[in-house]
Amino acid sequence: MDLGWLILSTFLFVEVTLVTLLCAPMPSNEIRGAVTSWVASLWDLKPVQYAVLALLALDVFYFAFVYQALSNPLYDLGIFSREMGVSCEYKRDLYLMERNAYVSVSVFFIFFVLRRLVDIQDKLHIARSQVKAMEGGGGGGSGKLLQDGAGKSGESDVKKLK
Repeated sequence: MDLGWLILSTFLFVEVTLVTLLCAPMPSNEIRGAVTSWVASLWDLKPVQYAVLALLALDVFYFAFVYQALSNPLYDLGIFSREMGVSCEYKRDLYLMERNAYVSVSVFFIFFVLRRLVDIQDKLHIARSQVKAMEGGGGGGSGKLLQDGAGKSGESDVKKLK
């Protein structure tokens, strides 16, 4: 494996770890806020921003290289050519190019998923804090509203949040 692909694979692993951390169930809203603010604070650091942008630029370069190699797979495999003999080494190289294309596209996809997930988790943390403040700090949550039989007041509380 090339050093560039090793770096991109490591970057993908870090991204997947952060996404998994944000998708994991949280025992309390305070922990959710702490995890979300920690992940969001990573992006506020200038060295992290520059490193991520450099890795995304490297990813674009590598994807262009891989895309060019995979642009005509039927010709490369010899399906539309007169020569039907394709060596195993050539097929292996095409497989490696395909694998690297998956890694390259996954880096971009998980980057955008991570950015959106931080935004969603932050909004969820704020909404739950507002609901808890409206309930007077009790830990009853929506179950308290359902036990009291206050369906109408619960609906009006939700409308106030919007």
